[in-house]
Formats: sequence, C-alpha cells, structure tokens
Amino acid sequence: MRAHPSRPLAVVAAFVAALWALFLLPPQQQAWSGVFAPRWLRVLDDLPVYDAIRNWLHSVGEHDFYLAFGALAAVSFVLIWWATGPAFAALGWSGRVLGWLTLLGAPVTALSYLNHPVDAPVHALWGAEAYALMLVGIWAVVVAIVAPRGRGIPGWERALLAATLPIMVVSTLALSYWPHGTLVGFGVEAAVMAALAPRAANRPRSSSLTPHPVPSVNVPADEPRRTSSLDAGR
Repeated sequence: MRAHPSRPLAVVAAFVAALWALFLLPPQQQAWSGVFAPRWLRVLDDLPVYDAIRNWLHSVGEHDFYLAFGALAAVSFVLIWWATGPAFAALGWSGRVLGWLTLLGAPVTALSYLNHPVDAPVHALWGAEAYALMLVGIWAVVVAIVAPRGRGIPGWERALLAATLPIMVVSTLALSYWPHGTLVGFGVEAAVMAALAPRAANRPRSSSLTPHPVPSVNVPADEPRRTSSLDAGR
C-alpha cells in the first residue's frame, strides 16, 4: 500500500467513502430514531431510492433495516484505509499503525450491527465501532507527534492529524449519528490527505546495491616493460 492507489484514485476513493456513509445515513437514522430523526433526514429518507432498497431487502428476506444500513458503513472504513495507504506509510511506523486501526473499524462495525439484537451471541460488541473511531482519533494525535522529522512532512499535515478526533466529533454532532456521520468527516479529511500529503513512494530511496565506478589504473607510456626470464630466452 505504499505506492497504490495513485493520487487521483485515492482522492476519489476517500470522497466515495464519505458519500457512501452520507447516503446510508437517512435510512439508518430513520431505522434508529423513527419520528424523532431530524426533519431533513426524514425528508431524504422519503426519496424513492430508499423505498426501492427497502423493498429489495424485503424480497431477499432481510427485514432488519437497522442492521443492513448500519453494517454497510464498514465499506467506508475500507475505502478510507485504501485511499490513505501511501500518505500514512510516509509517516513511518506510527502512520502504518493508523492505517491498520482504520481498517480494523470495518469488521468491528459489521460485528457490532450483527450483534445488536439482545439475544445475539456477542451482544456486548454492539456499539464497539465508537471505540474503534475514538482509538483512530487518539492514535492520529500520536502520529502527529512521533512521525519522523526530516522526512518532508509539512506542519499542516501534522495539525490535520491532530485534529482528527475533533473533526470526527463535529461531523457526528452535525449529522446526528455515528458511525455514519463520523465517517463523512473522516472521509473528507482522508481526501485532503490523499490529495496533498507526501506519499511514501515519492521519497528517494538509496540502495546499497547501486554499482560504483571502479577507478582505472593508468600506466605511463614511458614506463619500461618488465620482462620475465621466459621473455629473455626468446
């Protein structure tokens, strides 16, 4: 994940992650809050596309919309991880850990929603994605502090990493639901990182296998030729 995806593709993936979480938000909030959902989300939830999706879910035997629209948010975690791969790798070991923590959010989110019924085998996992997101936000502060100096990491990037947790909190409050609302803000931040941050593949690498020129030995033309005993007998 050091050189791929390309910068343009990474930016697109990060924005798709944010838009996917935003797309899932209206039916998810409706499934969770019902008439208490914010009015603008209820208006969006009335769009024909969501009725078509719910009808399709009914047709395949899935009637738990809270589970369906909730677990699908795991896709955004995967897209953000993929989009930020080269940028996080450029931050050293701590950046790579941040990438793996982001990816960890995907299975945690899926397991959380799968276990939301009270009789689920691991009901205690319900809501665990909140802790995964907090861990990402806290570790991003660590990365901002310990990322190696002298690697061309700009100050704005360290500041943006340190602001990851506040960005998550603000986007959650603005959109009234987590993890979907949280992932919208995190996805936009990932898009900025993907577009502007240094990438690991861009750093020059030195190799011990690089051939070095062998100095030549010049023999003066007027140096007397050495003869052996065999030459003397010829």
